[in-house]
Amino acid sequence: MPAAITLTPVVIDTGSIDSEGRLAFRDGRLIGVLTLLDPDLYDELGVGRHWFLEAGFGRVAGEPRPPTFPTLDAARAWLDDRTSRVRPHCAAEARSPSAGWCGTGPAPSR
Repeated sequence: MPAAITLTPVVIDTGSIDSEGRLAFRDGRLIGVLTLLDPDLYDELGVGRHWFLEAGFGRVAGEPRPPTFPTLDAARAWLDDRTSRVRPHCAAEARSPSAGWCGTGPAPSR
């Protein structure tokens, strides 16, 4: 049975009034940061009080345009779907784990 996604409340300094957030974990590893979108700023777009993936890590990193989520349960289900998929081993993708990068796309700059 896959591990549950846990969401821990956090206050995020986003530079705007959107500060309520959740740290998303799977197996004790941080996989994402969610921010609750303020209704005064985002109701015109139809996403006020929706959750937004502010940052994704691991298998969630690099999602081109993650959706906004009307509930935390919807966000949790989306994160679970993205992180429970079996990915091919680096060698099967002709990538070397010893090179320090095993993800998809270009290696992150450091």
